[in-house]
Amino acid sequence: MTHPAARGALPLPRAVVYLPDPTSRAAAASQVAGRAMLVRTLLTGERGGVREIGVPASLRDAAVEGRIAANPRLRAAVVWLDRLSPAQARDWSSGPLLLLPANVLLDPQSLRRLLAERDPGEGIALEESKGSLSPILLAPAALAAALWDRLVQGAPLGDDLEVRVRQGRMTLVVGAGFFVPVLDEASRSEAEATLFRSLGISADSHVDRMINRRCSRWLTRFLIRLPVTPNQVTLLSLALGLAAAWMLWPARPASALAGFVLYLLAVVVDHSDGEVARLTFQESAFGEWLDFTTDTVIHAALVLGMGVTASRVGEPTMLVAGAVAAFGVILSALFARFLPEEASGEERLATVLKGLGTRDLFYLVLVAFLLGLWFAPGLLPILVGLLAVGSQGYWLTCLGRRWVTGR
Repeated sequence: MTHPAARGALPLPRAVVYLPDPTSRAAAASQVAGRAMLVRTLLTGERGGVREIGVPASLRDAAVEGRIAANPRLRAAVVWLDRLSPAQARDWSSGPLLLLPANVLLDPQSLRRLLAERDPGEGIALEESKGSLSPILLAPAALAAALWDRLVQGAPLGDDLEVRVRQGRMTLVVGAGFFVPVLDEASRSEAEATLFRSLGISADSHVDRMINRRCSRWLTRFLIRLPVTPNQVTLLSLALGLAAAWMLWPARPASALAGFVLYLLAVVVDHSDGEVARLTFQESAFGEWLDFTTDTVIHAALVLGMGVTASRVGEPTMLVAGAVAAFGVILSALFARFLPEEASGEERLATVLKGLGTRDLFYLVLVAFLLGLWFAPGLLPILVGLLAVGSQGYWLTCLGRRWVTGR
């Protein structure tokens, strides 16, 4: 497949937000997961790769302008159409325009697929939007010019655009995710439910999917309505996790149980920070690294705490074993972070070992520690000794494979 740039494709087009019908203005102002639909449309366009997004004056209000002002990337991308000079208006109307309905929940990856074509020809439309009154299409220059005055006025365009998509010779592009027009309270609730269903990640374990995500979504629904950032939520998870580890230094049965509960809360909050980031479009490289560091520090501290407790009921050398286990947890996390995701040939062993590092296994370790502390304290040194040895398996295997294969 030839890359668009290699076949003389046009630069990334501008986008204009339009109203499908007279009721769409109210739908654009409706709140979906703590953000107005119009704001979500603007954020989706910006994340989808659009360099400038025009908005008609009929959609301007204090709440929307406040959200735009608070987001540097939106501030740079959003243009109010009534504030364009005549020369700027001619420039906008003379090129292809991506037409985005103000009331449709869409994932940015679908826009990236549509824009990958780049050369609109007779027009390019998102296949999922065909037949709806809220089509998403890349309009060629002639169509953009013909619609320009109505776009600036914020006139309803859904019927006309739907007919053009249905009867024209536009290229249809299949999207990568969801397409949910918000028309009333029922569809608004459906859009919000769709967003929350999409929050899971591939690294989620069985317990994550069955329990933690269900709990974190309730917390996330509350957090997205507060002026908090995902990184602040991550720091809350770190505080809870360190408090859980502190309860094991050394642990009594009651404090160990409290530490286990605190760890469960830390995990739920840890899930919520990513959900808040994705729902509010605040993902960042720093946030990703903060989340990774928080997870690693919490698990290493918990393992070290188990070593402290085992040294109280067994030999003092168990403190060293706990430190060795914590060292293995840190190294294994670093290797897992940078190991390519491959599952064939000699990579199968690495995939199996990486699977052993899920939270589900760590839950079992904590439960075994709790049961041992309550009913058989003499077995704790054995558990910590196994942790000290087992936590080295992943990173040592990675080193061995690299030594043997040279990769």
